[in-house]
Amino acid sequence: MPEALLLGNNLAVLVAAVELGAAGHDVVLLTDGRAPGGHFRGLRTPEADFDLGMVLLESSGAGADDDLASYRPRVRYDWTRFGARVDRWQDEHVAPVRIPTPEALVEGRRRPDHLIADRLDVLAEGDFRPPAPLPREDPRHAAGKVTSPVFDELRYTDAAAVNHGTDIQARLIDPFAAKLLGAAGESLLARYHRAGWLPLYWPETLAAACAGQPTGLDEYPFWTTGSGFVGDVVRSLETRLAGLPNVQVHGGAATSLSVEGSRWTVGTEDGEWSHERPVLGVAVDRVQTLLGLPVSERSPGASVALVCGLVRGAAITAPVGCLSVVDREFATYRITDQDALAGLDPEEHRVVIEAGPAPAARLKDGADVPGELVAELGRLLGIADPAGDVRIVKAVAAPGAVPAPTAASVAAEAGASDALAAACPGALLTGALLGGGATSMNDQVVQGLAVAAQLS
Repeated sequence: MPEALLLGNNLAVLVAAVELGAAGHDVVLLTDGRAPGGHFRGLRTPEADFDLGMVLLESSGAGADDDLASYRPRVRYDWTRFGARVDRWQDEHVAPVRIPTPEALVEGRRRPDHLIADRLDVLAEGDFRPPAPLPREDPRHAAGKVTSPVFDELRYTDAAAVNHGTDIQARLIDPFAAKLLGAAGESLLARYHRAGWLPLYWPETLAAACAGQPTGLDEYPFWTTGSGFVGDVVRSLETRLAGLPNVQVHGGAATSLSVEGSRWTVGTEDGEWSHERPVLGVAVDRVQTLLGLPVSERSPGASVALVCGLVRGAAITAPVGCLSVVDREFATYRITDQDALAGLDPEEHRVVIEAGPAPAARLKDGADVPGELVAELGRLLGIADPAGDVRIVKAVAAPGAVPAPTAASVAAEAGASDALAAACPGALLTGALLGGGATSMNDQVVQGLAVAAQLS
């Protein structure tokens, strides 16, 4: 019996496998027929490596808590308590590069981004009506978006209406949300607004920005890797794993999962392994199927159309690293130039175009959505001949790729997580098995480090 047995391919189990192996433990990692790293592995093609949309590194800049056992997966952004630990871990695997300020296209003009980077320059420069004052004691005030129980039920649309006001919301956020989330945006839970890359500002902050006064809000920073491919985090972990003789990796799909007393047994195409405290890092429905449990309904999400392409660098006359496209005339909601983000200028730039549910549905039905989005890319990046200067490498429709948690789905996920924990005595759960709010890169890094600490 190995000292550690891990089943799954998410980032958390990969982190745990490397940490345990580096500490000298005998480790067996069963990836269940999938490539390690999950979403954060990216798309690796013979032509180039692409992240799946805008995938960036984050740092809390604080958070010195080292008590990993106190991690609370159902508390949004709880990973920030361990920010210093995550930063150290990240620095061990890649050399983070601060990206240029993202931009947003609003009413025909590109400005510093107000959606993800907290740059509110657009309010000082435009004729925007500030929101009405909202007492801090009002339970809907954005000050309570992380901790207030009201936000367990409050929809994003309702919270934004009272915190942002109708003018700012209608002009700066709603067009983007409509393209990204479609109908799912109507029921999105306010606490999970960042799942859709949507902001929820304090009304006082927006009023100050409208008046051209200091807001006290700094730009939110992001990083990438030196190569411009955040999937290099997973590649670094795979390289370290391959160099550890005490770690076995088996890629066969799991055929059985059972527990008898305190002993778990996992069967795969490659063999059978037993352990008293296996680490599970697969999808919820996958564990339920293997255990013979009822399969939960999938949480709602918005489908995405992704077009990964190589763009002749010399043809780009309006370069940008990351552009959020608010204006409704475009189906595209975001463009990411991985090379520009990393400060690179190769002959061909790796660019990913993202569009929402409507283009995704048309792409699935066989429409020439990639051609349409490339034409939009030409307008957005100033490419005179997009058909000649852009090589499409891959176009995919990803169903339900952007989560849109609702009050009902969060409660259902919590119930499913509790049921799984009861059905998995002794097992250590990670990723989506802990709930939809525990699947960010930094959450999974903390989970992997916590698992390694428990099993060491």
